[in-house]
Amino acid sequence: MVRYQNKNIERVEEAFRLFTDERVDFLREQAFCVLRVKTDKWNRFIGADENQKIILDFLDHIWTNRLLLFTGPGGTLHAGDTSPPWKTKLLCVLKKGVKRISRQEFRHQLHLGEVPGYPMEHLPLVISEVLVCVLSNGLNHEDWPRVVSGDIHRHLEKLRSKVVTLRGRAEGRTLLPLPLHVERARPQDIQLRWDVLCVVVHDILNGIMRRHFIQWSCQIWNVLKKDSGLMLQGGDHPGPNVELQFWATQRENLLGIQAQIHSPKVEHIMEILRRVKSSYYSAFKDICVKVNEAVLEAEDIDLYLRPLRRVITSLEERSIPHVDSLLPPLFHTLCLIWSRSQYYCIPQRMVVLLREFNNLIIEKIKRKVILLRIIIQMIVLMSTFKQLFRTYQQQIPKYYKNSQSVKLWDFPASLVFQRSDRIMERLLMIEVHELTHNHMLEKIELGGSRGKILSESVFGMSEEFHDRWRALRESKYDPLDYTNDVRFSGIVEVSCHCYLILIPTGLLLSHLLPRIHQLFSPNYNMVLDMFNQEIDRCQFILNQHRDQVRNVSIQTLFFFFFFFFYNF
Repeated sequence: MVRYQNKNIERVEEAFRLFTDERVDFLREQAFCVLRVKTDKWNRFIGADENQKIILDFLDHIWTNRLLLFTGPGGTLHAGDTSPPWKTKLLCVLKKGVKRISRQEFRHQLHLGEVPGYPMEHLPLVISEVLVCVLSNGLNHEDWPRVVSGDIHRHLEKLRSKVVTLRGRAEGRTLLPLPLHVERARPQDIQLRWDVLCVVVHDILNGIMRRHFIQWSCQIWNVLKKDSGLMLQGGDHPGPNVELQFWATQRENLLGIQAQIHSPKVEHIMEILRRVKSSYYSAFKDICVKVNEAVLEAEDIDLYLRPLRRVITSLEERSIPHVDSLLPPLFHTLCLIWSRSQYYCIPQRMVVLLREFNNLIIEKIKRKVILLRIIIQMIVLMSTFKQLFRTYQQQIPKYYKNSQSVKLWDFPASLVFQRSDRIMERLLMIEVHELTHNHMLEKIELGGSRGKILSESVFGMSEEFHDRWRALRESKYDPLDYTNDVRFSGIVEVSCHCYLILIPTGLLLSHLLPRIHQLFSPNYNMVLDMFNQEIDRCQFILNQHRDQVRNVSIQTLFFFFFFFFYNF
């Protein structure tokens, strides 16, 4: 009891010493300023024993030299020496060349830092504004050899280029890194002066500008060669929203690239390259022309694909019986896009869009329960879609004016309906069986001297059937997945076993299971004949065994009597 009281007294004294410690008050002020923590959150944090231990270990002991404060879900404050798994702002407190933090000079013994929750957004700024300024300033490395200074400058260029490129990928756009001296200069400072000309020529000779032009070319070509049909080629089944989103994103990305290559800084560099007759001028000029053409293409396609958004929304919201009325307006819109758009009247692109609409209808079908009525609606819907394609394929010339050259849908229909045709085959194979009469097995009661035995047999048959039926019903097999033939054969085997369970008695087949009796009756007599033959074989074997036992017994008895009389 005394030991328990002493322990409580020590805890109270330690908590009082912590609350009156100016070092802890300093950390609290920094948490309020950086993490925007309120007073109640701090009091709850500092009241926990584990948090008190973490802070005192950092301040008074030598085995830790950093402290991280961060907020968690709900705004609660946490402390530790490693970053959390979630994205949040960090307050970093580091020791400045000391092992223990004193109570008087603690403000001069701590390094304070702030790390944002998404450091990729701030890393380019830190590199450009801090590392580059420090390492590129000649006053900071006057005593360094020229080779070392040049090597550091080249590494800075590479580091900054990679960071800018990664930042663009994280934001979903393409960023073109500029040379350091061009990035740090103001647009009005980059004029056609002799000093700037010398710097650019020096960069060209040192390969800095060459590396930037090669990197720009690779980045731009990667954007220009993007294809909206790559997902289909990879085996995926995207819907039409993917096509619309692709061209909207492509348009924004190309507009960003166009704005960067036509910025004042790049324009001045291009003019300098033209004056010095650099070989990079003509190559980059061709890239600029291709970017301008790609911008026109993306804007044209995005403009003409926008009306499809309303049609797609209606297709996704309506049920299967009401989708038929939306298909003629859909094909009418596709024909208008084909005849009006300057860049989308290419067979490959129209095939991609038609396949994606076909995927939308298929996915809508696969979400429904497999019933006989639904299967008929599925077949009708897919047949209507294919028939409308052939109808509007013949009507394409009507959408062109007299002075326009007609471009037909001359691509084969198999490119569009390859997947739907395979699924149509599966739909025609599916037979829907209703489980109605089979539940009557649970209600059978048999009387008589053997009624209990027969009732138990019927109950066992019913349980076994329901177990098999439950395994069949709860199976994750997709009947419309034409690529999974192994699972299909397994399901057929389980379903056959379900029916074989219900064969033993002709009474059950004739009265309770008429549909199964109708399917099984042609083979029932044959099974009985085979069963009788097997019984006859068993009887024959049994008789043989009895005869052998009888003969052995007679011989043994004769031998016994002979031995007895002989000895007597």
